Amino acid sequence: MNTPKILIIALMAILLIVSSAMAQPDPQKSSQAKKGLRFEINDPTGRNAITFKSYAPLEDIVGTTNEITGYLIFDPNNPKNNGYGELTVPVASLNTGIPLRDEHLRSEGWLNAIKYPEIKLVIKEIKDIKEVKTTEETATYDINVAGDFSLHGKTRPIEISGRITYLKENEATQKRLPGDLLAARADFEISLADYGVTGPAGMDIIGSKVGEIISIEVSIMGNSVSKTTQ
Repeated sequence: MNTPKILIIALMAILLIVSSAMAQPDPQKSSQAKKGLRFEINDPTGRNAITFKSYAPLEDIVGTTNEITGYLIFDPNNPKNNGYGELTVPVASLNTGIPLRDEHLRSEGWLNAIKYPEIKLVIKEIKDIKEVKTTEETATYDINVAGDFSLHGKTRPIEISGRITYLKENEATQKRLPGDLLAARADFEISLADYGVTGPAGMDIIGSKVGEIISIEVSIMGNSVSKTTQ
């Protein structure tokens, strides 16, 4: 075999090795991302709640839903380990206390529940976490997470600050749900314009009867089921 062919073969081998190394995920990083407990968000008692508020010159609106499902991943043994999760709410479950207004909210001119039946929050990473208080049974942290919020067929990046509390299973927690518990509370805001919500065509309602910015409060609790394998 002549020298040029040897050089070509050597270069191809080097390129294959480098490409393979770049394509493979870091095993240590992947392992860290998978550690922790999976907390299911599906409280049959209906005590999980999301509240949304709209403030406008002609009307203030407060609505709620108790139909929140999904999961959160959190490692109580290493709280700074990256966590993630998903929360989903059916648009049809939003309740403002006035049936006709709820019907309008679900209509094509607003959230269009038929075409876009779900609101979803995907948590991709923990940006920051600070210990607030720990005991033998509980641990509370202030936390900042980053992810995506999906509404009305559009998805936008979002950062949310809140507080989580991990509770080891005991007689008191078992009265709420079996297993270890994770309580999460957060407040954040979204702009209707960011999600293409403009109200019925030809009606200037947003800004007068419906606020341009919607405030959202989350109060949920999940129970551990198993080590995550995702």
